[in-house]
Amino acid sequence: MDVLKPCSIFQNSLMSALLAGDFEGKMTVGELLREGDTGLGTFEGLDGEMAVVDGKAYKMTSDGKAREALNEEKSPFAAVTAFCPSIFLEVGEKEELEGKILSHLPGANYPCALKCFGEFKKVVTRTVSKREKPWGPMKEAVDEQKVCEFEKVRGDVVGFWTPKAFEGPCVSGFHLHFISEGRDFGGHILSVEANQVSVQIAFCPLITFSLPQSSLFASAKLTPEDLSSQIAYAEKTHE
Repeated sequence: MDVLKPCSIFQNSLMSALLAGDFEGKMTVGELLREGDTGLGTFEGLDGEMAVVDGKAYKMTSDGKAREALNEEKSPFAAVTAFCPSIFLEVGEKEELEGKILSHLPGANYPCALKCFGEFKKVVTRTVSKREKPWGPMKEAVDEQKVCEFEKVRGDVVGFWTPKAFEGPCVSGFHLHFISEGRDFGGHILSVEANQVSVQIAFCPLITFSLPQSSLFASAKLTPEDLSSQIAYAEKTHE
């Protein structure tokens, strides 16, 4: 394989803990930004989706709107990297964005961080609403998610592609969030189509997991038999 610049992913908690209902804030936005300048996550109580772009974190709420997150706001789950891309692509309107990215990954077994920017033909996003204690499993929050569709919009898509072998601790496949160029709307991506988009891919052979030291995490059921279907439901459901 080609010589690539290695990046490291820092992840706060595990995706399987979020699925189990551990929405307790573990790290502040300020602490996360010291670990990386690009990535995604959510906020305590699932109070909005997070996009980290160019060293700033943004909070996208259930009405589809966005604002810059406060340093003291807490996150139960997030993944960030000090983004250093090695692969650069251009994707036109007649090309399938995710398909082209897949064809240029450095290998089937390496996580990669992604940043796409430009004009998008269509972006379908969701944002879950803030949950109150007792939180319950993530499926209940997804059932009440708010879906927004944006057409011919400019902005950034940030996130990760992760191999199937990492499913549970991470989201396998694509996990992407969108934030508009004006940083005023966005959300977790359910589907995306490019018009004219530049893509940067960072090779990430190093991952650090910061596990919560809490009774909620200690007792969470992290390996349910239907883990794969739970992740698929949480990440892509928008019917």
